[in-house]
Amino acid sequence: MEKVELNPEVVVELTTWFVDVVLPVPIPQLFTYRVPQEMNDSMQVGMRVIVQFGNRKVLTAIVAKLHQKPPQNYQAKYVLELLDDAPTVTAGQIQLFQWMADYYMCNIGEVLNVALPSGLKISSLSKIQLRPDAVLEGKQLNEKELRLIDALQDDASLTYDEAAEVLGVDNVYHLIKVLIAKEIVLVYEEVREKYSPKIVKKIRLSRDYLMKTDLERLSKKLEKTPKQLDILLAYLRHVPLLRDWTLNENGIEKDFFHKNENLSVSSLNTLLKNGILEEFEIVVSRFAEYAHIDFPKMQLSPKQRETGEKVMDLFFNQQKEVVLLHGVTGSGKTEIYIDLIQKVLAGGSQVLFLLPEIALTTQIVARLQKIFGTQMGVYHSKFSDNERVEVWRGVLNGRFNFVVGVRSAIFLPFDNLGLIIVDEEHEPSYKQYEPAPRYHARDMAMVMARIQNCKVLLGSATPSTETF
Repeated sequence: MEKVELNPEVVVELTTWFVDVVLPVPIPQLFTYRVPQEMNDSMQVGMRVIVQFGNRKVLTAIVAKLHQKPPQNYQAKYVLELLDDAPTVTAGQIQLFQWMADYYMCNIGEVLNVALPSGLKISSLSKIQLRPDAVLEGKQLNEKELRLIDALQDDASLTYDEAAEVLGVDNVYHLIKVLIAKEIVLVYEEVREKYSPKIVKKIRLSRDYLMKTDLERLSKKLEKTPKQLDILLAYLRHVPLLRDWTLNENGIEKDFFHKNENLSVSSLNTLLKNGILEEFEIVVSRFAEYAHIDFPKMQLSPKQRETGEKVMDLFFNQQKEVVLLHGVTGSGKTEIYIDLIQKVLAGGSQVLFLLPEIALTTQIVARLQKIFGTQMGVYHSKFSDNERVEVWRGVLNGRFNFVVGVRSAIFLPFDNLGLIIVDEEHEPSYKQYEPAPRYHARDMAMVMARIQNCKVLLGSATPSTETF
């Protein structure tokens, strides 16, 4: 507890908080850091923080516990920065990470490293540079020190590894420490967040020309410059604002003009420069709409309906946590899955649909998206890191209540799961071999179900021996 005197008569006691954090390192323990006073009211379990680890590393950590007990064996360093306004990892996920570390005999930091998309981790790069006020005259410098100084004069800054390569040594820490003491170099951390949203540039007509009379006057004016008039007419064909002027607000993607060979890019730039058109940016989803394939309206056969009802009976009347749907290929398991997913979503719960890598094809995703629309997210190892971050955040903020994905989708921050479906549960691609944790997604689905009190449906034409 710290005391702050505002005046001789008023003393304010400030609570000192500490956090135990999970670091993405293969060390079997949590680490305790001190929370700066200005972060006291904001800090929550599951938030990302930047902390210094060792003498020069800066890492992203996840807050696992908030308390008031200082560590006994070392002086706690301060948290450097709080990255989130709300938790990025749920309490249930932290519990799952710890269970995986214990069961698969690895460290919770290794689980975190695999679970969290790289775009949610901060990359830290220790760099050295010459001090702007460095004075070399009169200082005793050996050959290696002079070589490093010359390299810094050429490159402005170097990482530790680059400095070691320049000098042909494995360890440059002592040398840099000496140069810091001689006030010749300084060390800084270049920290950058990898995730960046997808930005689309768009074009719209200036609000000065939305009225019919103003637009007619503009068209007459542009008759002297036919190429500029072509741009305007192309815009009006795609954005019929004379019929509904509010359509102008959304505009049209700038790429439309660039891709059209009949339109002049320089004329577009002139219209922008003169304020007739205006450019703006929007943040959009990275997920392109899948091909619009017309699927026949789903209608369950009597046998499928009977099977679905039996599964529901096993789940809710007989209180079975896990059910195996054993049916040959082409017997209609997917239709039963879809019917169950619709029922669970209608009840307000989330659904995770796991597929093997080879089964997650455009056609199955297109079919599911046709039915579930924008409430469905896709989590695939072949997607970019930014796309995976988008799904992660979509699950957190409630945008995606239903996710179809491969084995790594079990790490997503669900907090209200009602059903997990593991299709083709016998497939070996559900097992991760490298790196640790060497988990099996089917087995982890059952652990998640116990943590979140939800149901698991396993599907296969050839069930694995242990499942059967």
